[in-house]
Amino acid sequence: MNLSAWRAALRLARRDALRAKGRSALIIAMIALPVVGVTAADVVARSNVLTPQESATRLMGGADAYLSTVRAGWRLEQAPDPDPATTLVLSQNGPKPVPTEEETARSARPLDQLLKEALPAGARLLPVESPAGYALTSTTAGQARVQAWSLDLADPLARGITTLREGSWPDAPHEVAATTAFLAGSGLSVGGSTTLAGTHQALRITAAVEYPGDLKAERLVGRPGELGPLPAAAEDRSERTAADGPADFLVSLPAGTAFGWDDVQRANAYGFTVASRAVLADPPPDGAVPLYRDTPLSGAAATEALKSSTIAATVVGMALLEVVLLAGPAFAVGARRSRRHLGLIAAGGGDRAHIRGVVLGGAVVLAGTGALAGTVLGCLAVALGRPWLEARSGARFGHFALEPVDLLGVLAIGVVTGLLAAIVPAVQAGRQPVAAALTGRPATRPPAIWIPVAGLLVAGAGTCLALFGALEGSRTRVVMLGSVVAELGLVACTPWFVGLLGRIARALPLGPRLALRDAARNRGRSAPAVAAVMAAVAGAVAVLTFQSSSDAADRADYAASAPIGAVVLRAPQVSPASVTAVAPGASAASVAAALSGRAADDLRRTVEQAVPGLGERGDLRNLTYGACDGRPGSFCGTVKLDMPAENLCPPAAGAANPWGGVRLDEAEARRLLAEDPRCTVGAPAPPDVRELITGDAKVLRNLLGVDDPAAVQALAAGKAVVLDPRYVKDGAVPLQLTRYGAEGPGGNQLSTASLPAVVVRAKTPAARAVLSPAAAEAAGLTPTTYESVWLPAHAPGSADEQRATAAVTAHGPGAKLSVERGYRSTYGDATMLGLAIAASAVAIAAAGIATGLAATDSRGDLATLAAVGAGPGIRRRLSGFQCAAVAALGAVLGALAGFVPAAAVQRVENLGVRPVVDAAGGIHLGTHALVVPWPYLAALVVGLPLLAWLVAAGFTRSRVALTRRTG
Repeated sequence: MNLSAWRAALRLARRDALRAKGRSALIIAMIALPVVGVTAADVVARSNVLTPQESATRLMGGADAYLSTVRAGWRLEQAPDPDPATTLVLSQNGPKPVPTEEETARSARPLDQLLKEALPAGARLLPVESPAGYALTSTTAGQARVQAWSLDLADPLARGITTLREGSWPDAPHEVAATTAFLAGSGLSVGGSTTLAGTHQALRITAAVEYPGDLKAERLVGRPGELGPLPAAAEDRSERTAADGPADFLVSLPAGTAFGWDDVQRANAYGFTVASRAVLADPPPDGAVPLYRDTPLSGAAATEALKSSTIAATVVGMALLEVVLLAGPAFAVGARRSRRHLGLIAAGGGDRAHIRGVVLGGAVVLAGTGALAGTVLGCLAVALGRPWLEARSGARFGHFALEPVDLLGVLAIGVVTGLLAAIVPAVQAGRQPVAAALTGRPATRPPAIWIPVAGLLVAGAGTCLALFGALEGSRTRVVMLGSVVAELGLVACTPWFVGLLGRIARALPLGPRLALRDAARNRGRSAPAVAAVMAAVAGAVAVLTFQSSSDAADRADYAASAPIGAVVLRAPQVSPASVTAVAPGASAASVAAALSGRAADDLRRTVEQAVPGLGERGDLRNLTYGACDGRPGSFCGTVKLDMPAENLCPPAAGAANPWGGVRLDEAEARRLLAEDPRCTVGAPAPPDVRELITGDAKVLRNLLGVDDPAAVQALAAGKAVVLDPRYVKDGAVPLQLTRYGAEGPGGNQLSTASLPAVVVRAKTPAARAVLSPAAAEAAGLTPTTYESVWLPAHAPGSADEQRATAAVTAHGPGAKLSVERGYRSTYGDATMLGLAIAASAVAIAAAGIATGLAATDSRGDLATLAAVGAGPGIRRRLSGFQCAAVAALGAVLGALAGFVPAAAVQRVENLGVRPVVDAAGGIHLGTHALVVPWPYLAALVVGLPLLAWLVAAGFTRSRVALTRRTG
């Protein structure tokens, strides 16, 4: 066709679109629907990508650099964008973990002097006190945890780190700013006050602020030097607290001076990491970064980049295919509705190329309109939903990013995919006999048997290709290509599957029988509609399966500190050194022990009064070797379970990396796990797992989740209850006793002992072994800490926890109360349900629009039914079953198609992950299996057709207008 012919085709297509406004609107909706999603996803993704300037502003405000003290005076290496997890302290993690003479000398010098030598001349410092961990502070309901930071927010250097939402910056003593998340959870507001636990100074809240990169942060920010000298309020903090003085600083240089990479490396030589605005904007090449030279982090970054590109390519490919398949039924039915018009063109001398040109011209007009409308609606949807999106993600957009190149690309993709979707209908229309087109009775024939066979073979080949590409790792596009090919193979099979529906229709009542036979008789209309639903469901199943697998992996790695709902109280101990009055015949150690016991009893009563209905209480104490109380003959030491050598996992080939642990070959690791039970690990233990404790049956139940009468009897008989069978040999558990300061290796004396033991399976491995108090005393072990645990029928609420925390804190510093809430999904049921609802909405829209187009295509058949006496409700039931049949078949095929990209992407996520052997000899593969979200899958496959039937039947008019039938 020449240019003038294309102009005529476009003119005819435009007039035909205006003449059939309803059908055109439906086709435009089919095109616009996926374009809205693609546009919204692009705008959200672009808006969440921070520019180097935005990243720097969120970290350092208006400063030139953010400096952190890692180990003052010691040399270290960092990445251009420093991360504490990857920073390498050479004399600590390197090949010779011994400080040099220069490092030893530097570490003894004052921090101010080191900073002066490490930083460029003229640098101005603004201290930032950001201690790890949380403090307790008063709320309207009691007390809650909060991060207590110090920074002069009114200083221009700090502008941009936080956003002022209400009030004014703190500018007077004992004034603080509070994050909006903390205010929402605590019930406090601007103008109110709060008091940190262990202090009596009320802090007035003058401002409500938010951290743009962390909207969920619960934090109080005071002026420098005010919140730091409150160590009594510290809870779960690292060794260094704000009371030690600031360790972080905002650095401002004289105008025109940049903090370059050479300046960063100079600061590294003095034990500081630096995030520089200039370096973040223009990072050095990998070859100039010593950290990448000395560690495998550069390769790890490449692997992560490979994963991201593979996943992104797969998502884009599946999205484009979904656009094509959603638009396919629209153009197929549109061509069928225009067959008389196309027949007249052929009768007037037009050839097949002209017929194809008219159909493709209609695709250009309608796809262009739909793509433009979808692009605009997608941008508006993100703009209107921006507050909700930011709240859900927990971070503000860097900026509202409308990338012209991206949007033009989406627009072009919408038009191109519309053309691709119209190719098959255009070819079919060009082959239509003129007489059949003019009479409106096209001849239908069943698809050749080789088509579904070839489709199944193509689907299998695509599946293998996707999974093979995931294993290869270097072929990022192979995963996308295989996923698309597998889905196209199922698309080729849809006419045959639709034909099967007609064969089972004879056993059904009138409504579904007519619907299925109509679908089978009009495969050219039904098959594209099934493919459209399949595309929508496949995308949803892929995302749901991948997220369900990630969620299951996080759940498996979660280590609970107690059974779900358990309340754990840790009471402080009185030090013998703090005892001032000792009665004759007593010792400071005995007085301290008595005072600690009484304080623990008071705290237990306080908790039970604050939260009624906690149930039975279990009291436990950690055990150690040696009293370490300063009395004559007393010594300090430790006790730990000693796993017999024959119960350890055999040494595996591999080299220890700088971060500790031994890495294995995956095949060797899997062989050991399959053949040697000694290499298998149980439930993950919490970071603060107790080595050996005293307790009774209540402790077994409340702390470990053990409700075994045999274990209770063994504990009462003086045996140790051990959770890991690898620690037990010949009915006994060996102990390793270490006495500090005695003769022996390193100035310590090592000895061993053994106790009779039984093995039990615990739900929560919060301790390695339990002894009765009498058995511990007989073994010469000393109880130390005071803890109690309750396991109520229902977990206390947030208000109950705050009230109990406030009551415990009122007794003095050192006590800690916690409630085990269990694993909290980062995806959440609401997210998974939202995905299912969104997929259902898209699928129902696709099925509904396709059904509406089918209804217009079936007016003559409906008129014939009405003429022969069919009831008024037949059209309603017929439309309902037409939509349900399309949705059911599409949902089943979509579920099968969605597993392919999900499995491939999950394999991509496992790339570069190697098994690790822990200190106890257990092997951790590190990879995660594919987990199918059966409830959501059932909701899509079963619930979607039912919902489609209800929607279609509810929105279809019962009465039919009689029309003239041709021929």
